[in-house]
Formats: sequence, C-alpha cells, structure tokens
Amino acid sequence: MKLLFITRTYPPLVGGMETFACDFYENYRKKGNVDLLANTGGKKTIPFFFIKAIFSLIFYSKKYDVVHIYDAVLSPLALIVKIFSNAKVSFTVNGLDIVYPRFGYQKFMPFFLCKADKVFAISHYTLEQCVLRGIPKEKLAVIPVGLDSNKAEIFSEEKKSVLMARLNVPGKEKKILVTVGRLVKRKGHAWFVEHVLKKLPDQYIYLIAGDGPERDSIVEVARRLDLSDRVYLLGRVSEEEKNCLYQIADLFVMPNIHVENDQEGFGIVLLEAGRYGLPVIASNIEGIRDVVIDQKTGRLIEEKDAQGFVNEIVNFNPDRTSISASLASLFNWGGIVDRYYREFEKMNSG
Repeated sequence: MKLLFITRTYPPLVGGMETFACDFYENYRKKGNVDLLANTGGKKTIPFFFIKAIFSLIFYSKKYDVVHIYDAVLSPLALIVKIFSNAKVSFTVNGLDIVYPRFGYQKFMPFFLCKADKVFAISHYTLEQCVLRGIPKEKLAVIPVGLDSNKAEIFSEEKKSVLMARLNVPGKEKKILVTVGRLVKRKGHAWFVEHVLKKLPDQYIYLIAGDGPERDSIVEVARRLDLSDRVYLLGRVSEEEKNCLYQIADLFVMPNIHVENDQEGFGIVLLEAGRYGLPVIASNIEGIRDVVIDQKTGRLIEEKDAQGFVNEIVNFNPDRTSISASLASLFNWGGIVDRYYREFEKMNSG
C-alpha cells in the first residue's frame, strides 16, 4: 500500500501543525511506504503550493493507493483525487480549519470534505464540529496527535541557569507557572492574569512564551493590577528554550476561554509539557479534554472558574514521573501510526 501525504505547512516552519506534520511523516515512513508533498515556505507560498498540489495529483495520484491530506483548508484536493485516480482520500483535521468563518469558507469546505473516504479528527470536539457541518458520521473517526517521548532533552542545572538568564527569568524561591502558545484571546492569558494570578501568593510568577495580537492586552492588565513584576512575556522562544521552560516550571497552565469560531482542537503543547512530567492545570473545554487525564496528568477546571484555578495551582502536586509515563503510553507515535495504517488498509480494501 503506497501513501501520498500532503501538508500545507512543514518544518523549518515552527508550530503545532508543523510538529504534527513532521512527526506523522517521520513515524509513518518507519511503518509503510509514503511520499511527502509539503509546503515549507509559509503562508505566502500556499497559493503556489495549492496549484502545485493540483497538478501533482492530476498527473501522479494514480500511483498511490491512499492520498492523505492535512488539513481541511486543502479540502478541494479531494475532488481532484476522485476525478483523476482510483486512490482513496482521507484528511486529518484540527479544529480551526473546520470552524473558520470567513470568505465563504463554510460553504465550500464541507462540500469538498464530504468527498473524502475518511476524515480523522484530532479530538472528539473537532469531530463534533465536523458533524455539525454535515460530514457523515460514518466517515469520521478520532485519532489524537502523537507524542515522541524520545525527543525529551534533559538539561543540567547549569544549563538551565544559563537559559533562564538568557530569558531574564528569576528562579530562586519562586513558583513558576508557564504557558506556551500564540497570544490570542482564546488562550485566556489576560483573563488568567486579571482573575487568577492576582489571587495567588506573591511567590508565583507567570511566564508566557509566544507572540500574537493579545500581547498589549496582557501588558495592560498586568500594569493596571500592579503585576508587571510577576508576568514575563518572553516572546517567541527556541525549541531549546521551550524545553527548558518545561523543566524549570512548577505547573503548565492553559486557561482557555471560549471564543466563537476559534477553538483549541487539541493542544500539542500539553503533550510537550507532559513529556517532561510537567503537571497541567487547564480549562475543561474543547479539545483540551482529550489530552489532560484529570487527577493523573493534570486538572481540568471549568472555564473561567478563577477560584478553581487558584485552589488547584496551590494544592495539585502529582508525581511527575507518572505523568510522562501515562502520556507516553496513551499518545506514543508508534501506536498512533498503527491506527492510521489500519484505517488506510480498511479504506484500501473497501
């Protein structure tokens, strides 16, 4: 069985989608025969990549048994595959690619996605959003994002100190809360500073790695509440710096809030944090619920329950070794790829 994997974003680009695309391809090629067609140039090259993908499928899709496409933004490619070959076609979909509201997207995306033989949602919440848009239930399945525990890079105390100094982060006698991700409203950074951090003892500091349109709002809230000395906006960080943050932090917080037409499809950073045994305190919404094992790898708190966050941040103290072991067993890429492979085989024999 020969597979073609098409993705609109791929390293050296950096982000959750890029991580998934690379990990899927690198792990699947250990299992089966797969070719890669990927856009590595970012958003500015997507129109050219889309045209390239169309012509590649017109001329070469008949070479493949299955064409697997990441994500629903590329849904029109399903029709190209169906017209020019006998290959089966499937998608992995995230969340935002399903709920995106602009430019008539909700009119054409479901139409083309229904042409697929199978659609794999990365969380149950994403699957529910597919159903709401008319994707037949029998075409849907949930396969989560995988975790590569071998990528964990354990730093010495000396190296941690060097990296913390580079980021200008104090460590002594502090309780460190960390969040990693784009600074957008649904991530709840500003809400957390205003409603949770101000209620925590002064020893708690909040490190935020990432950049985005909500940066000024976070700065303003911290300034207004006189919390600027406890909120550290680190901007974009390197992979090395990010992995250091996971190791120096006491807790990873993900205080997401619901924003219409924007959602957390899964939360790859939760797996990354868990790879280092970092406990998670997160909002009990959307795809986050598929990642956090409540009371074991973290705690799920009802959305905007400020006192609930405060209580768990102060009291939750699980065994970090058991966290990494639990996540490795549930989300290891070997098992995830096996599930995809079995689904592709069923599609191919159907």
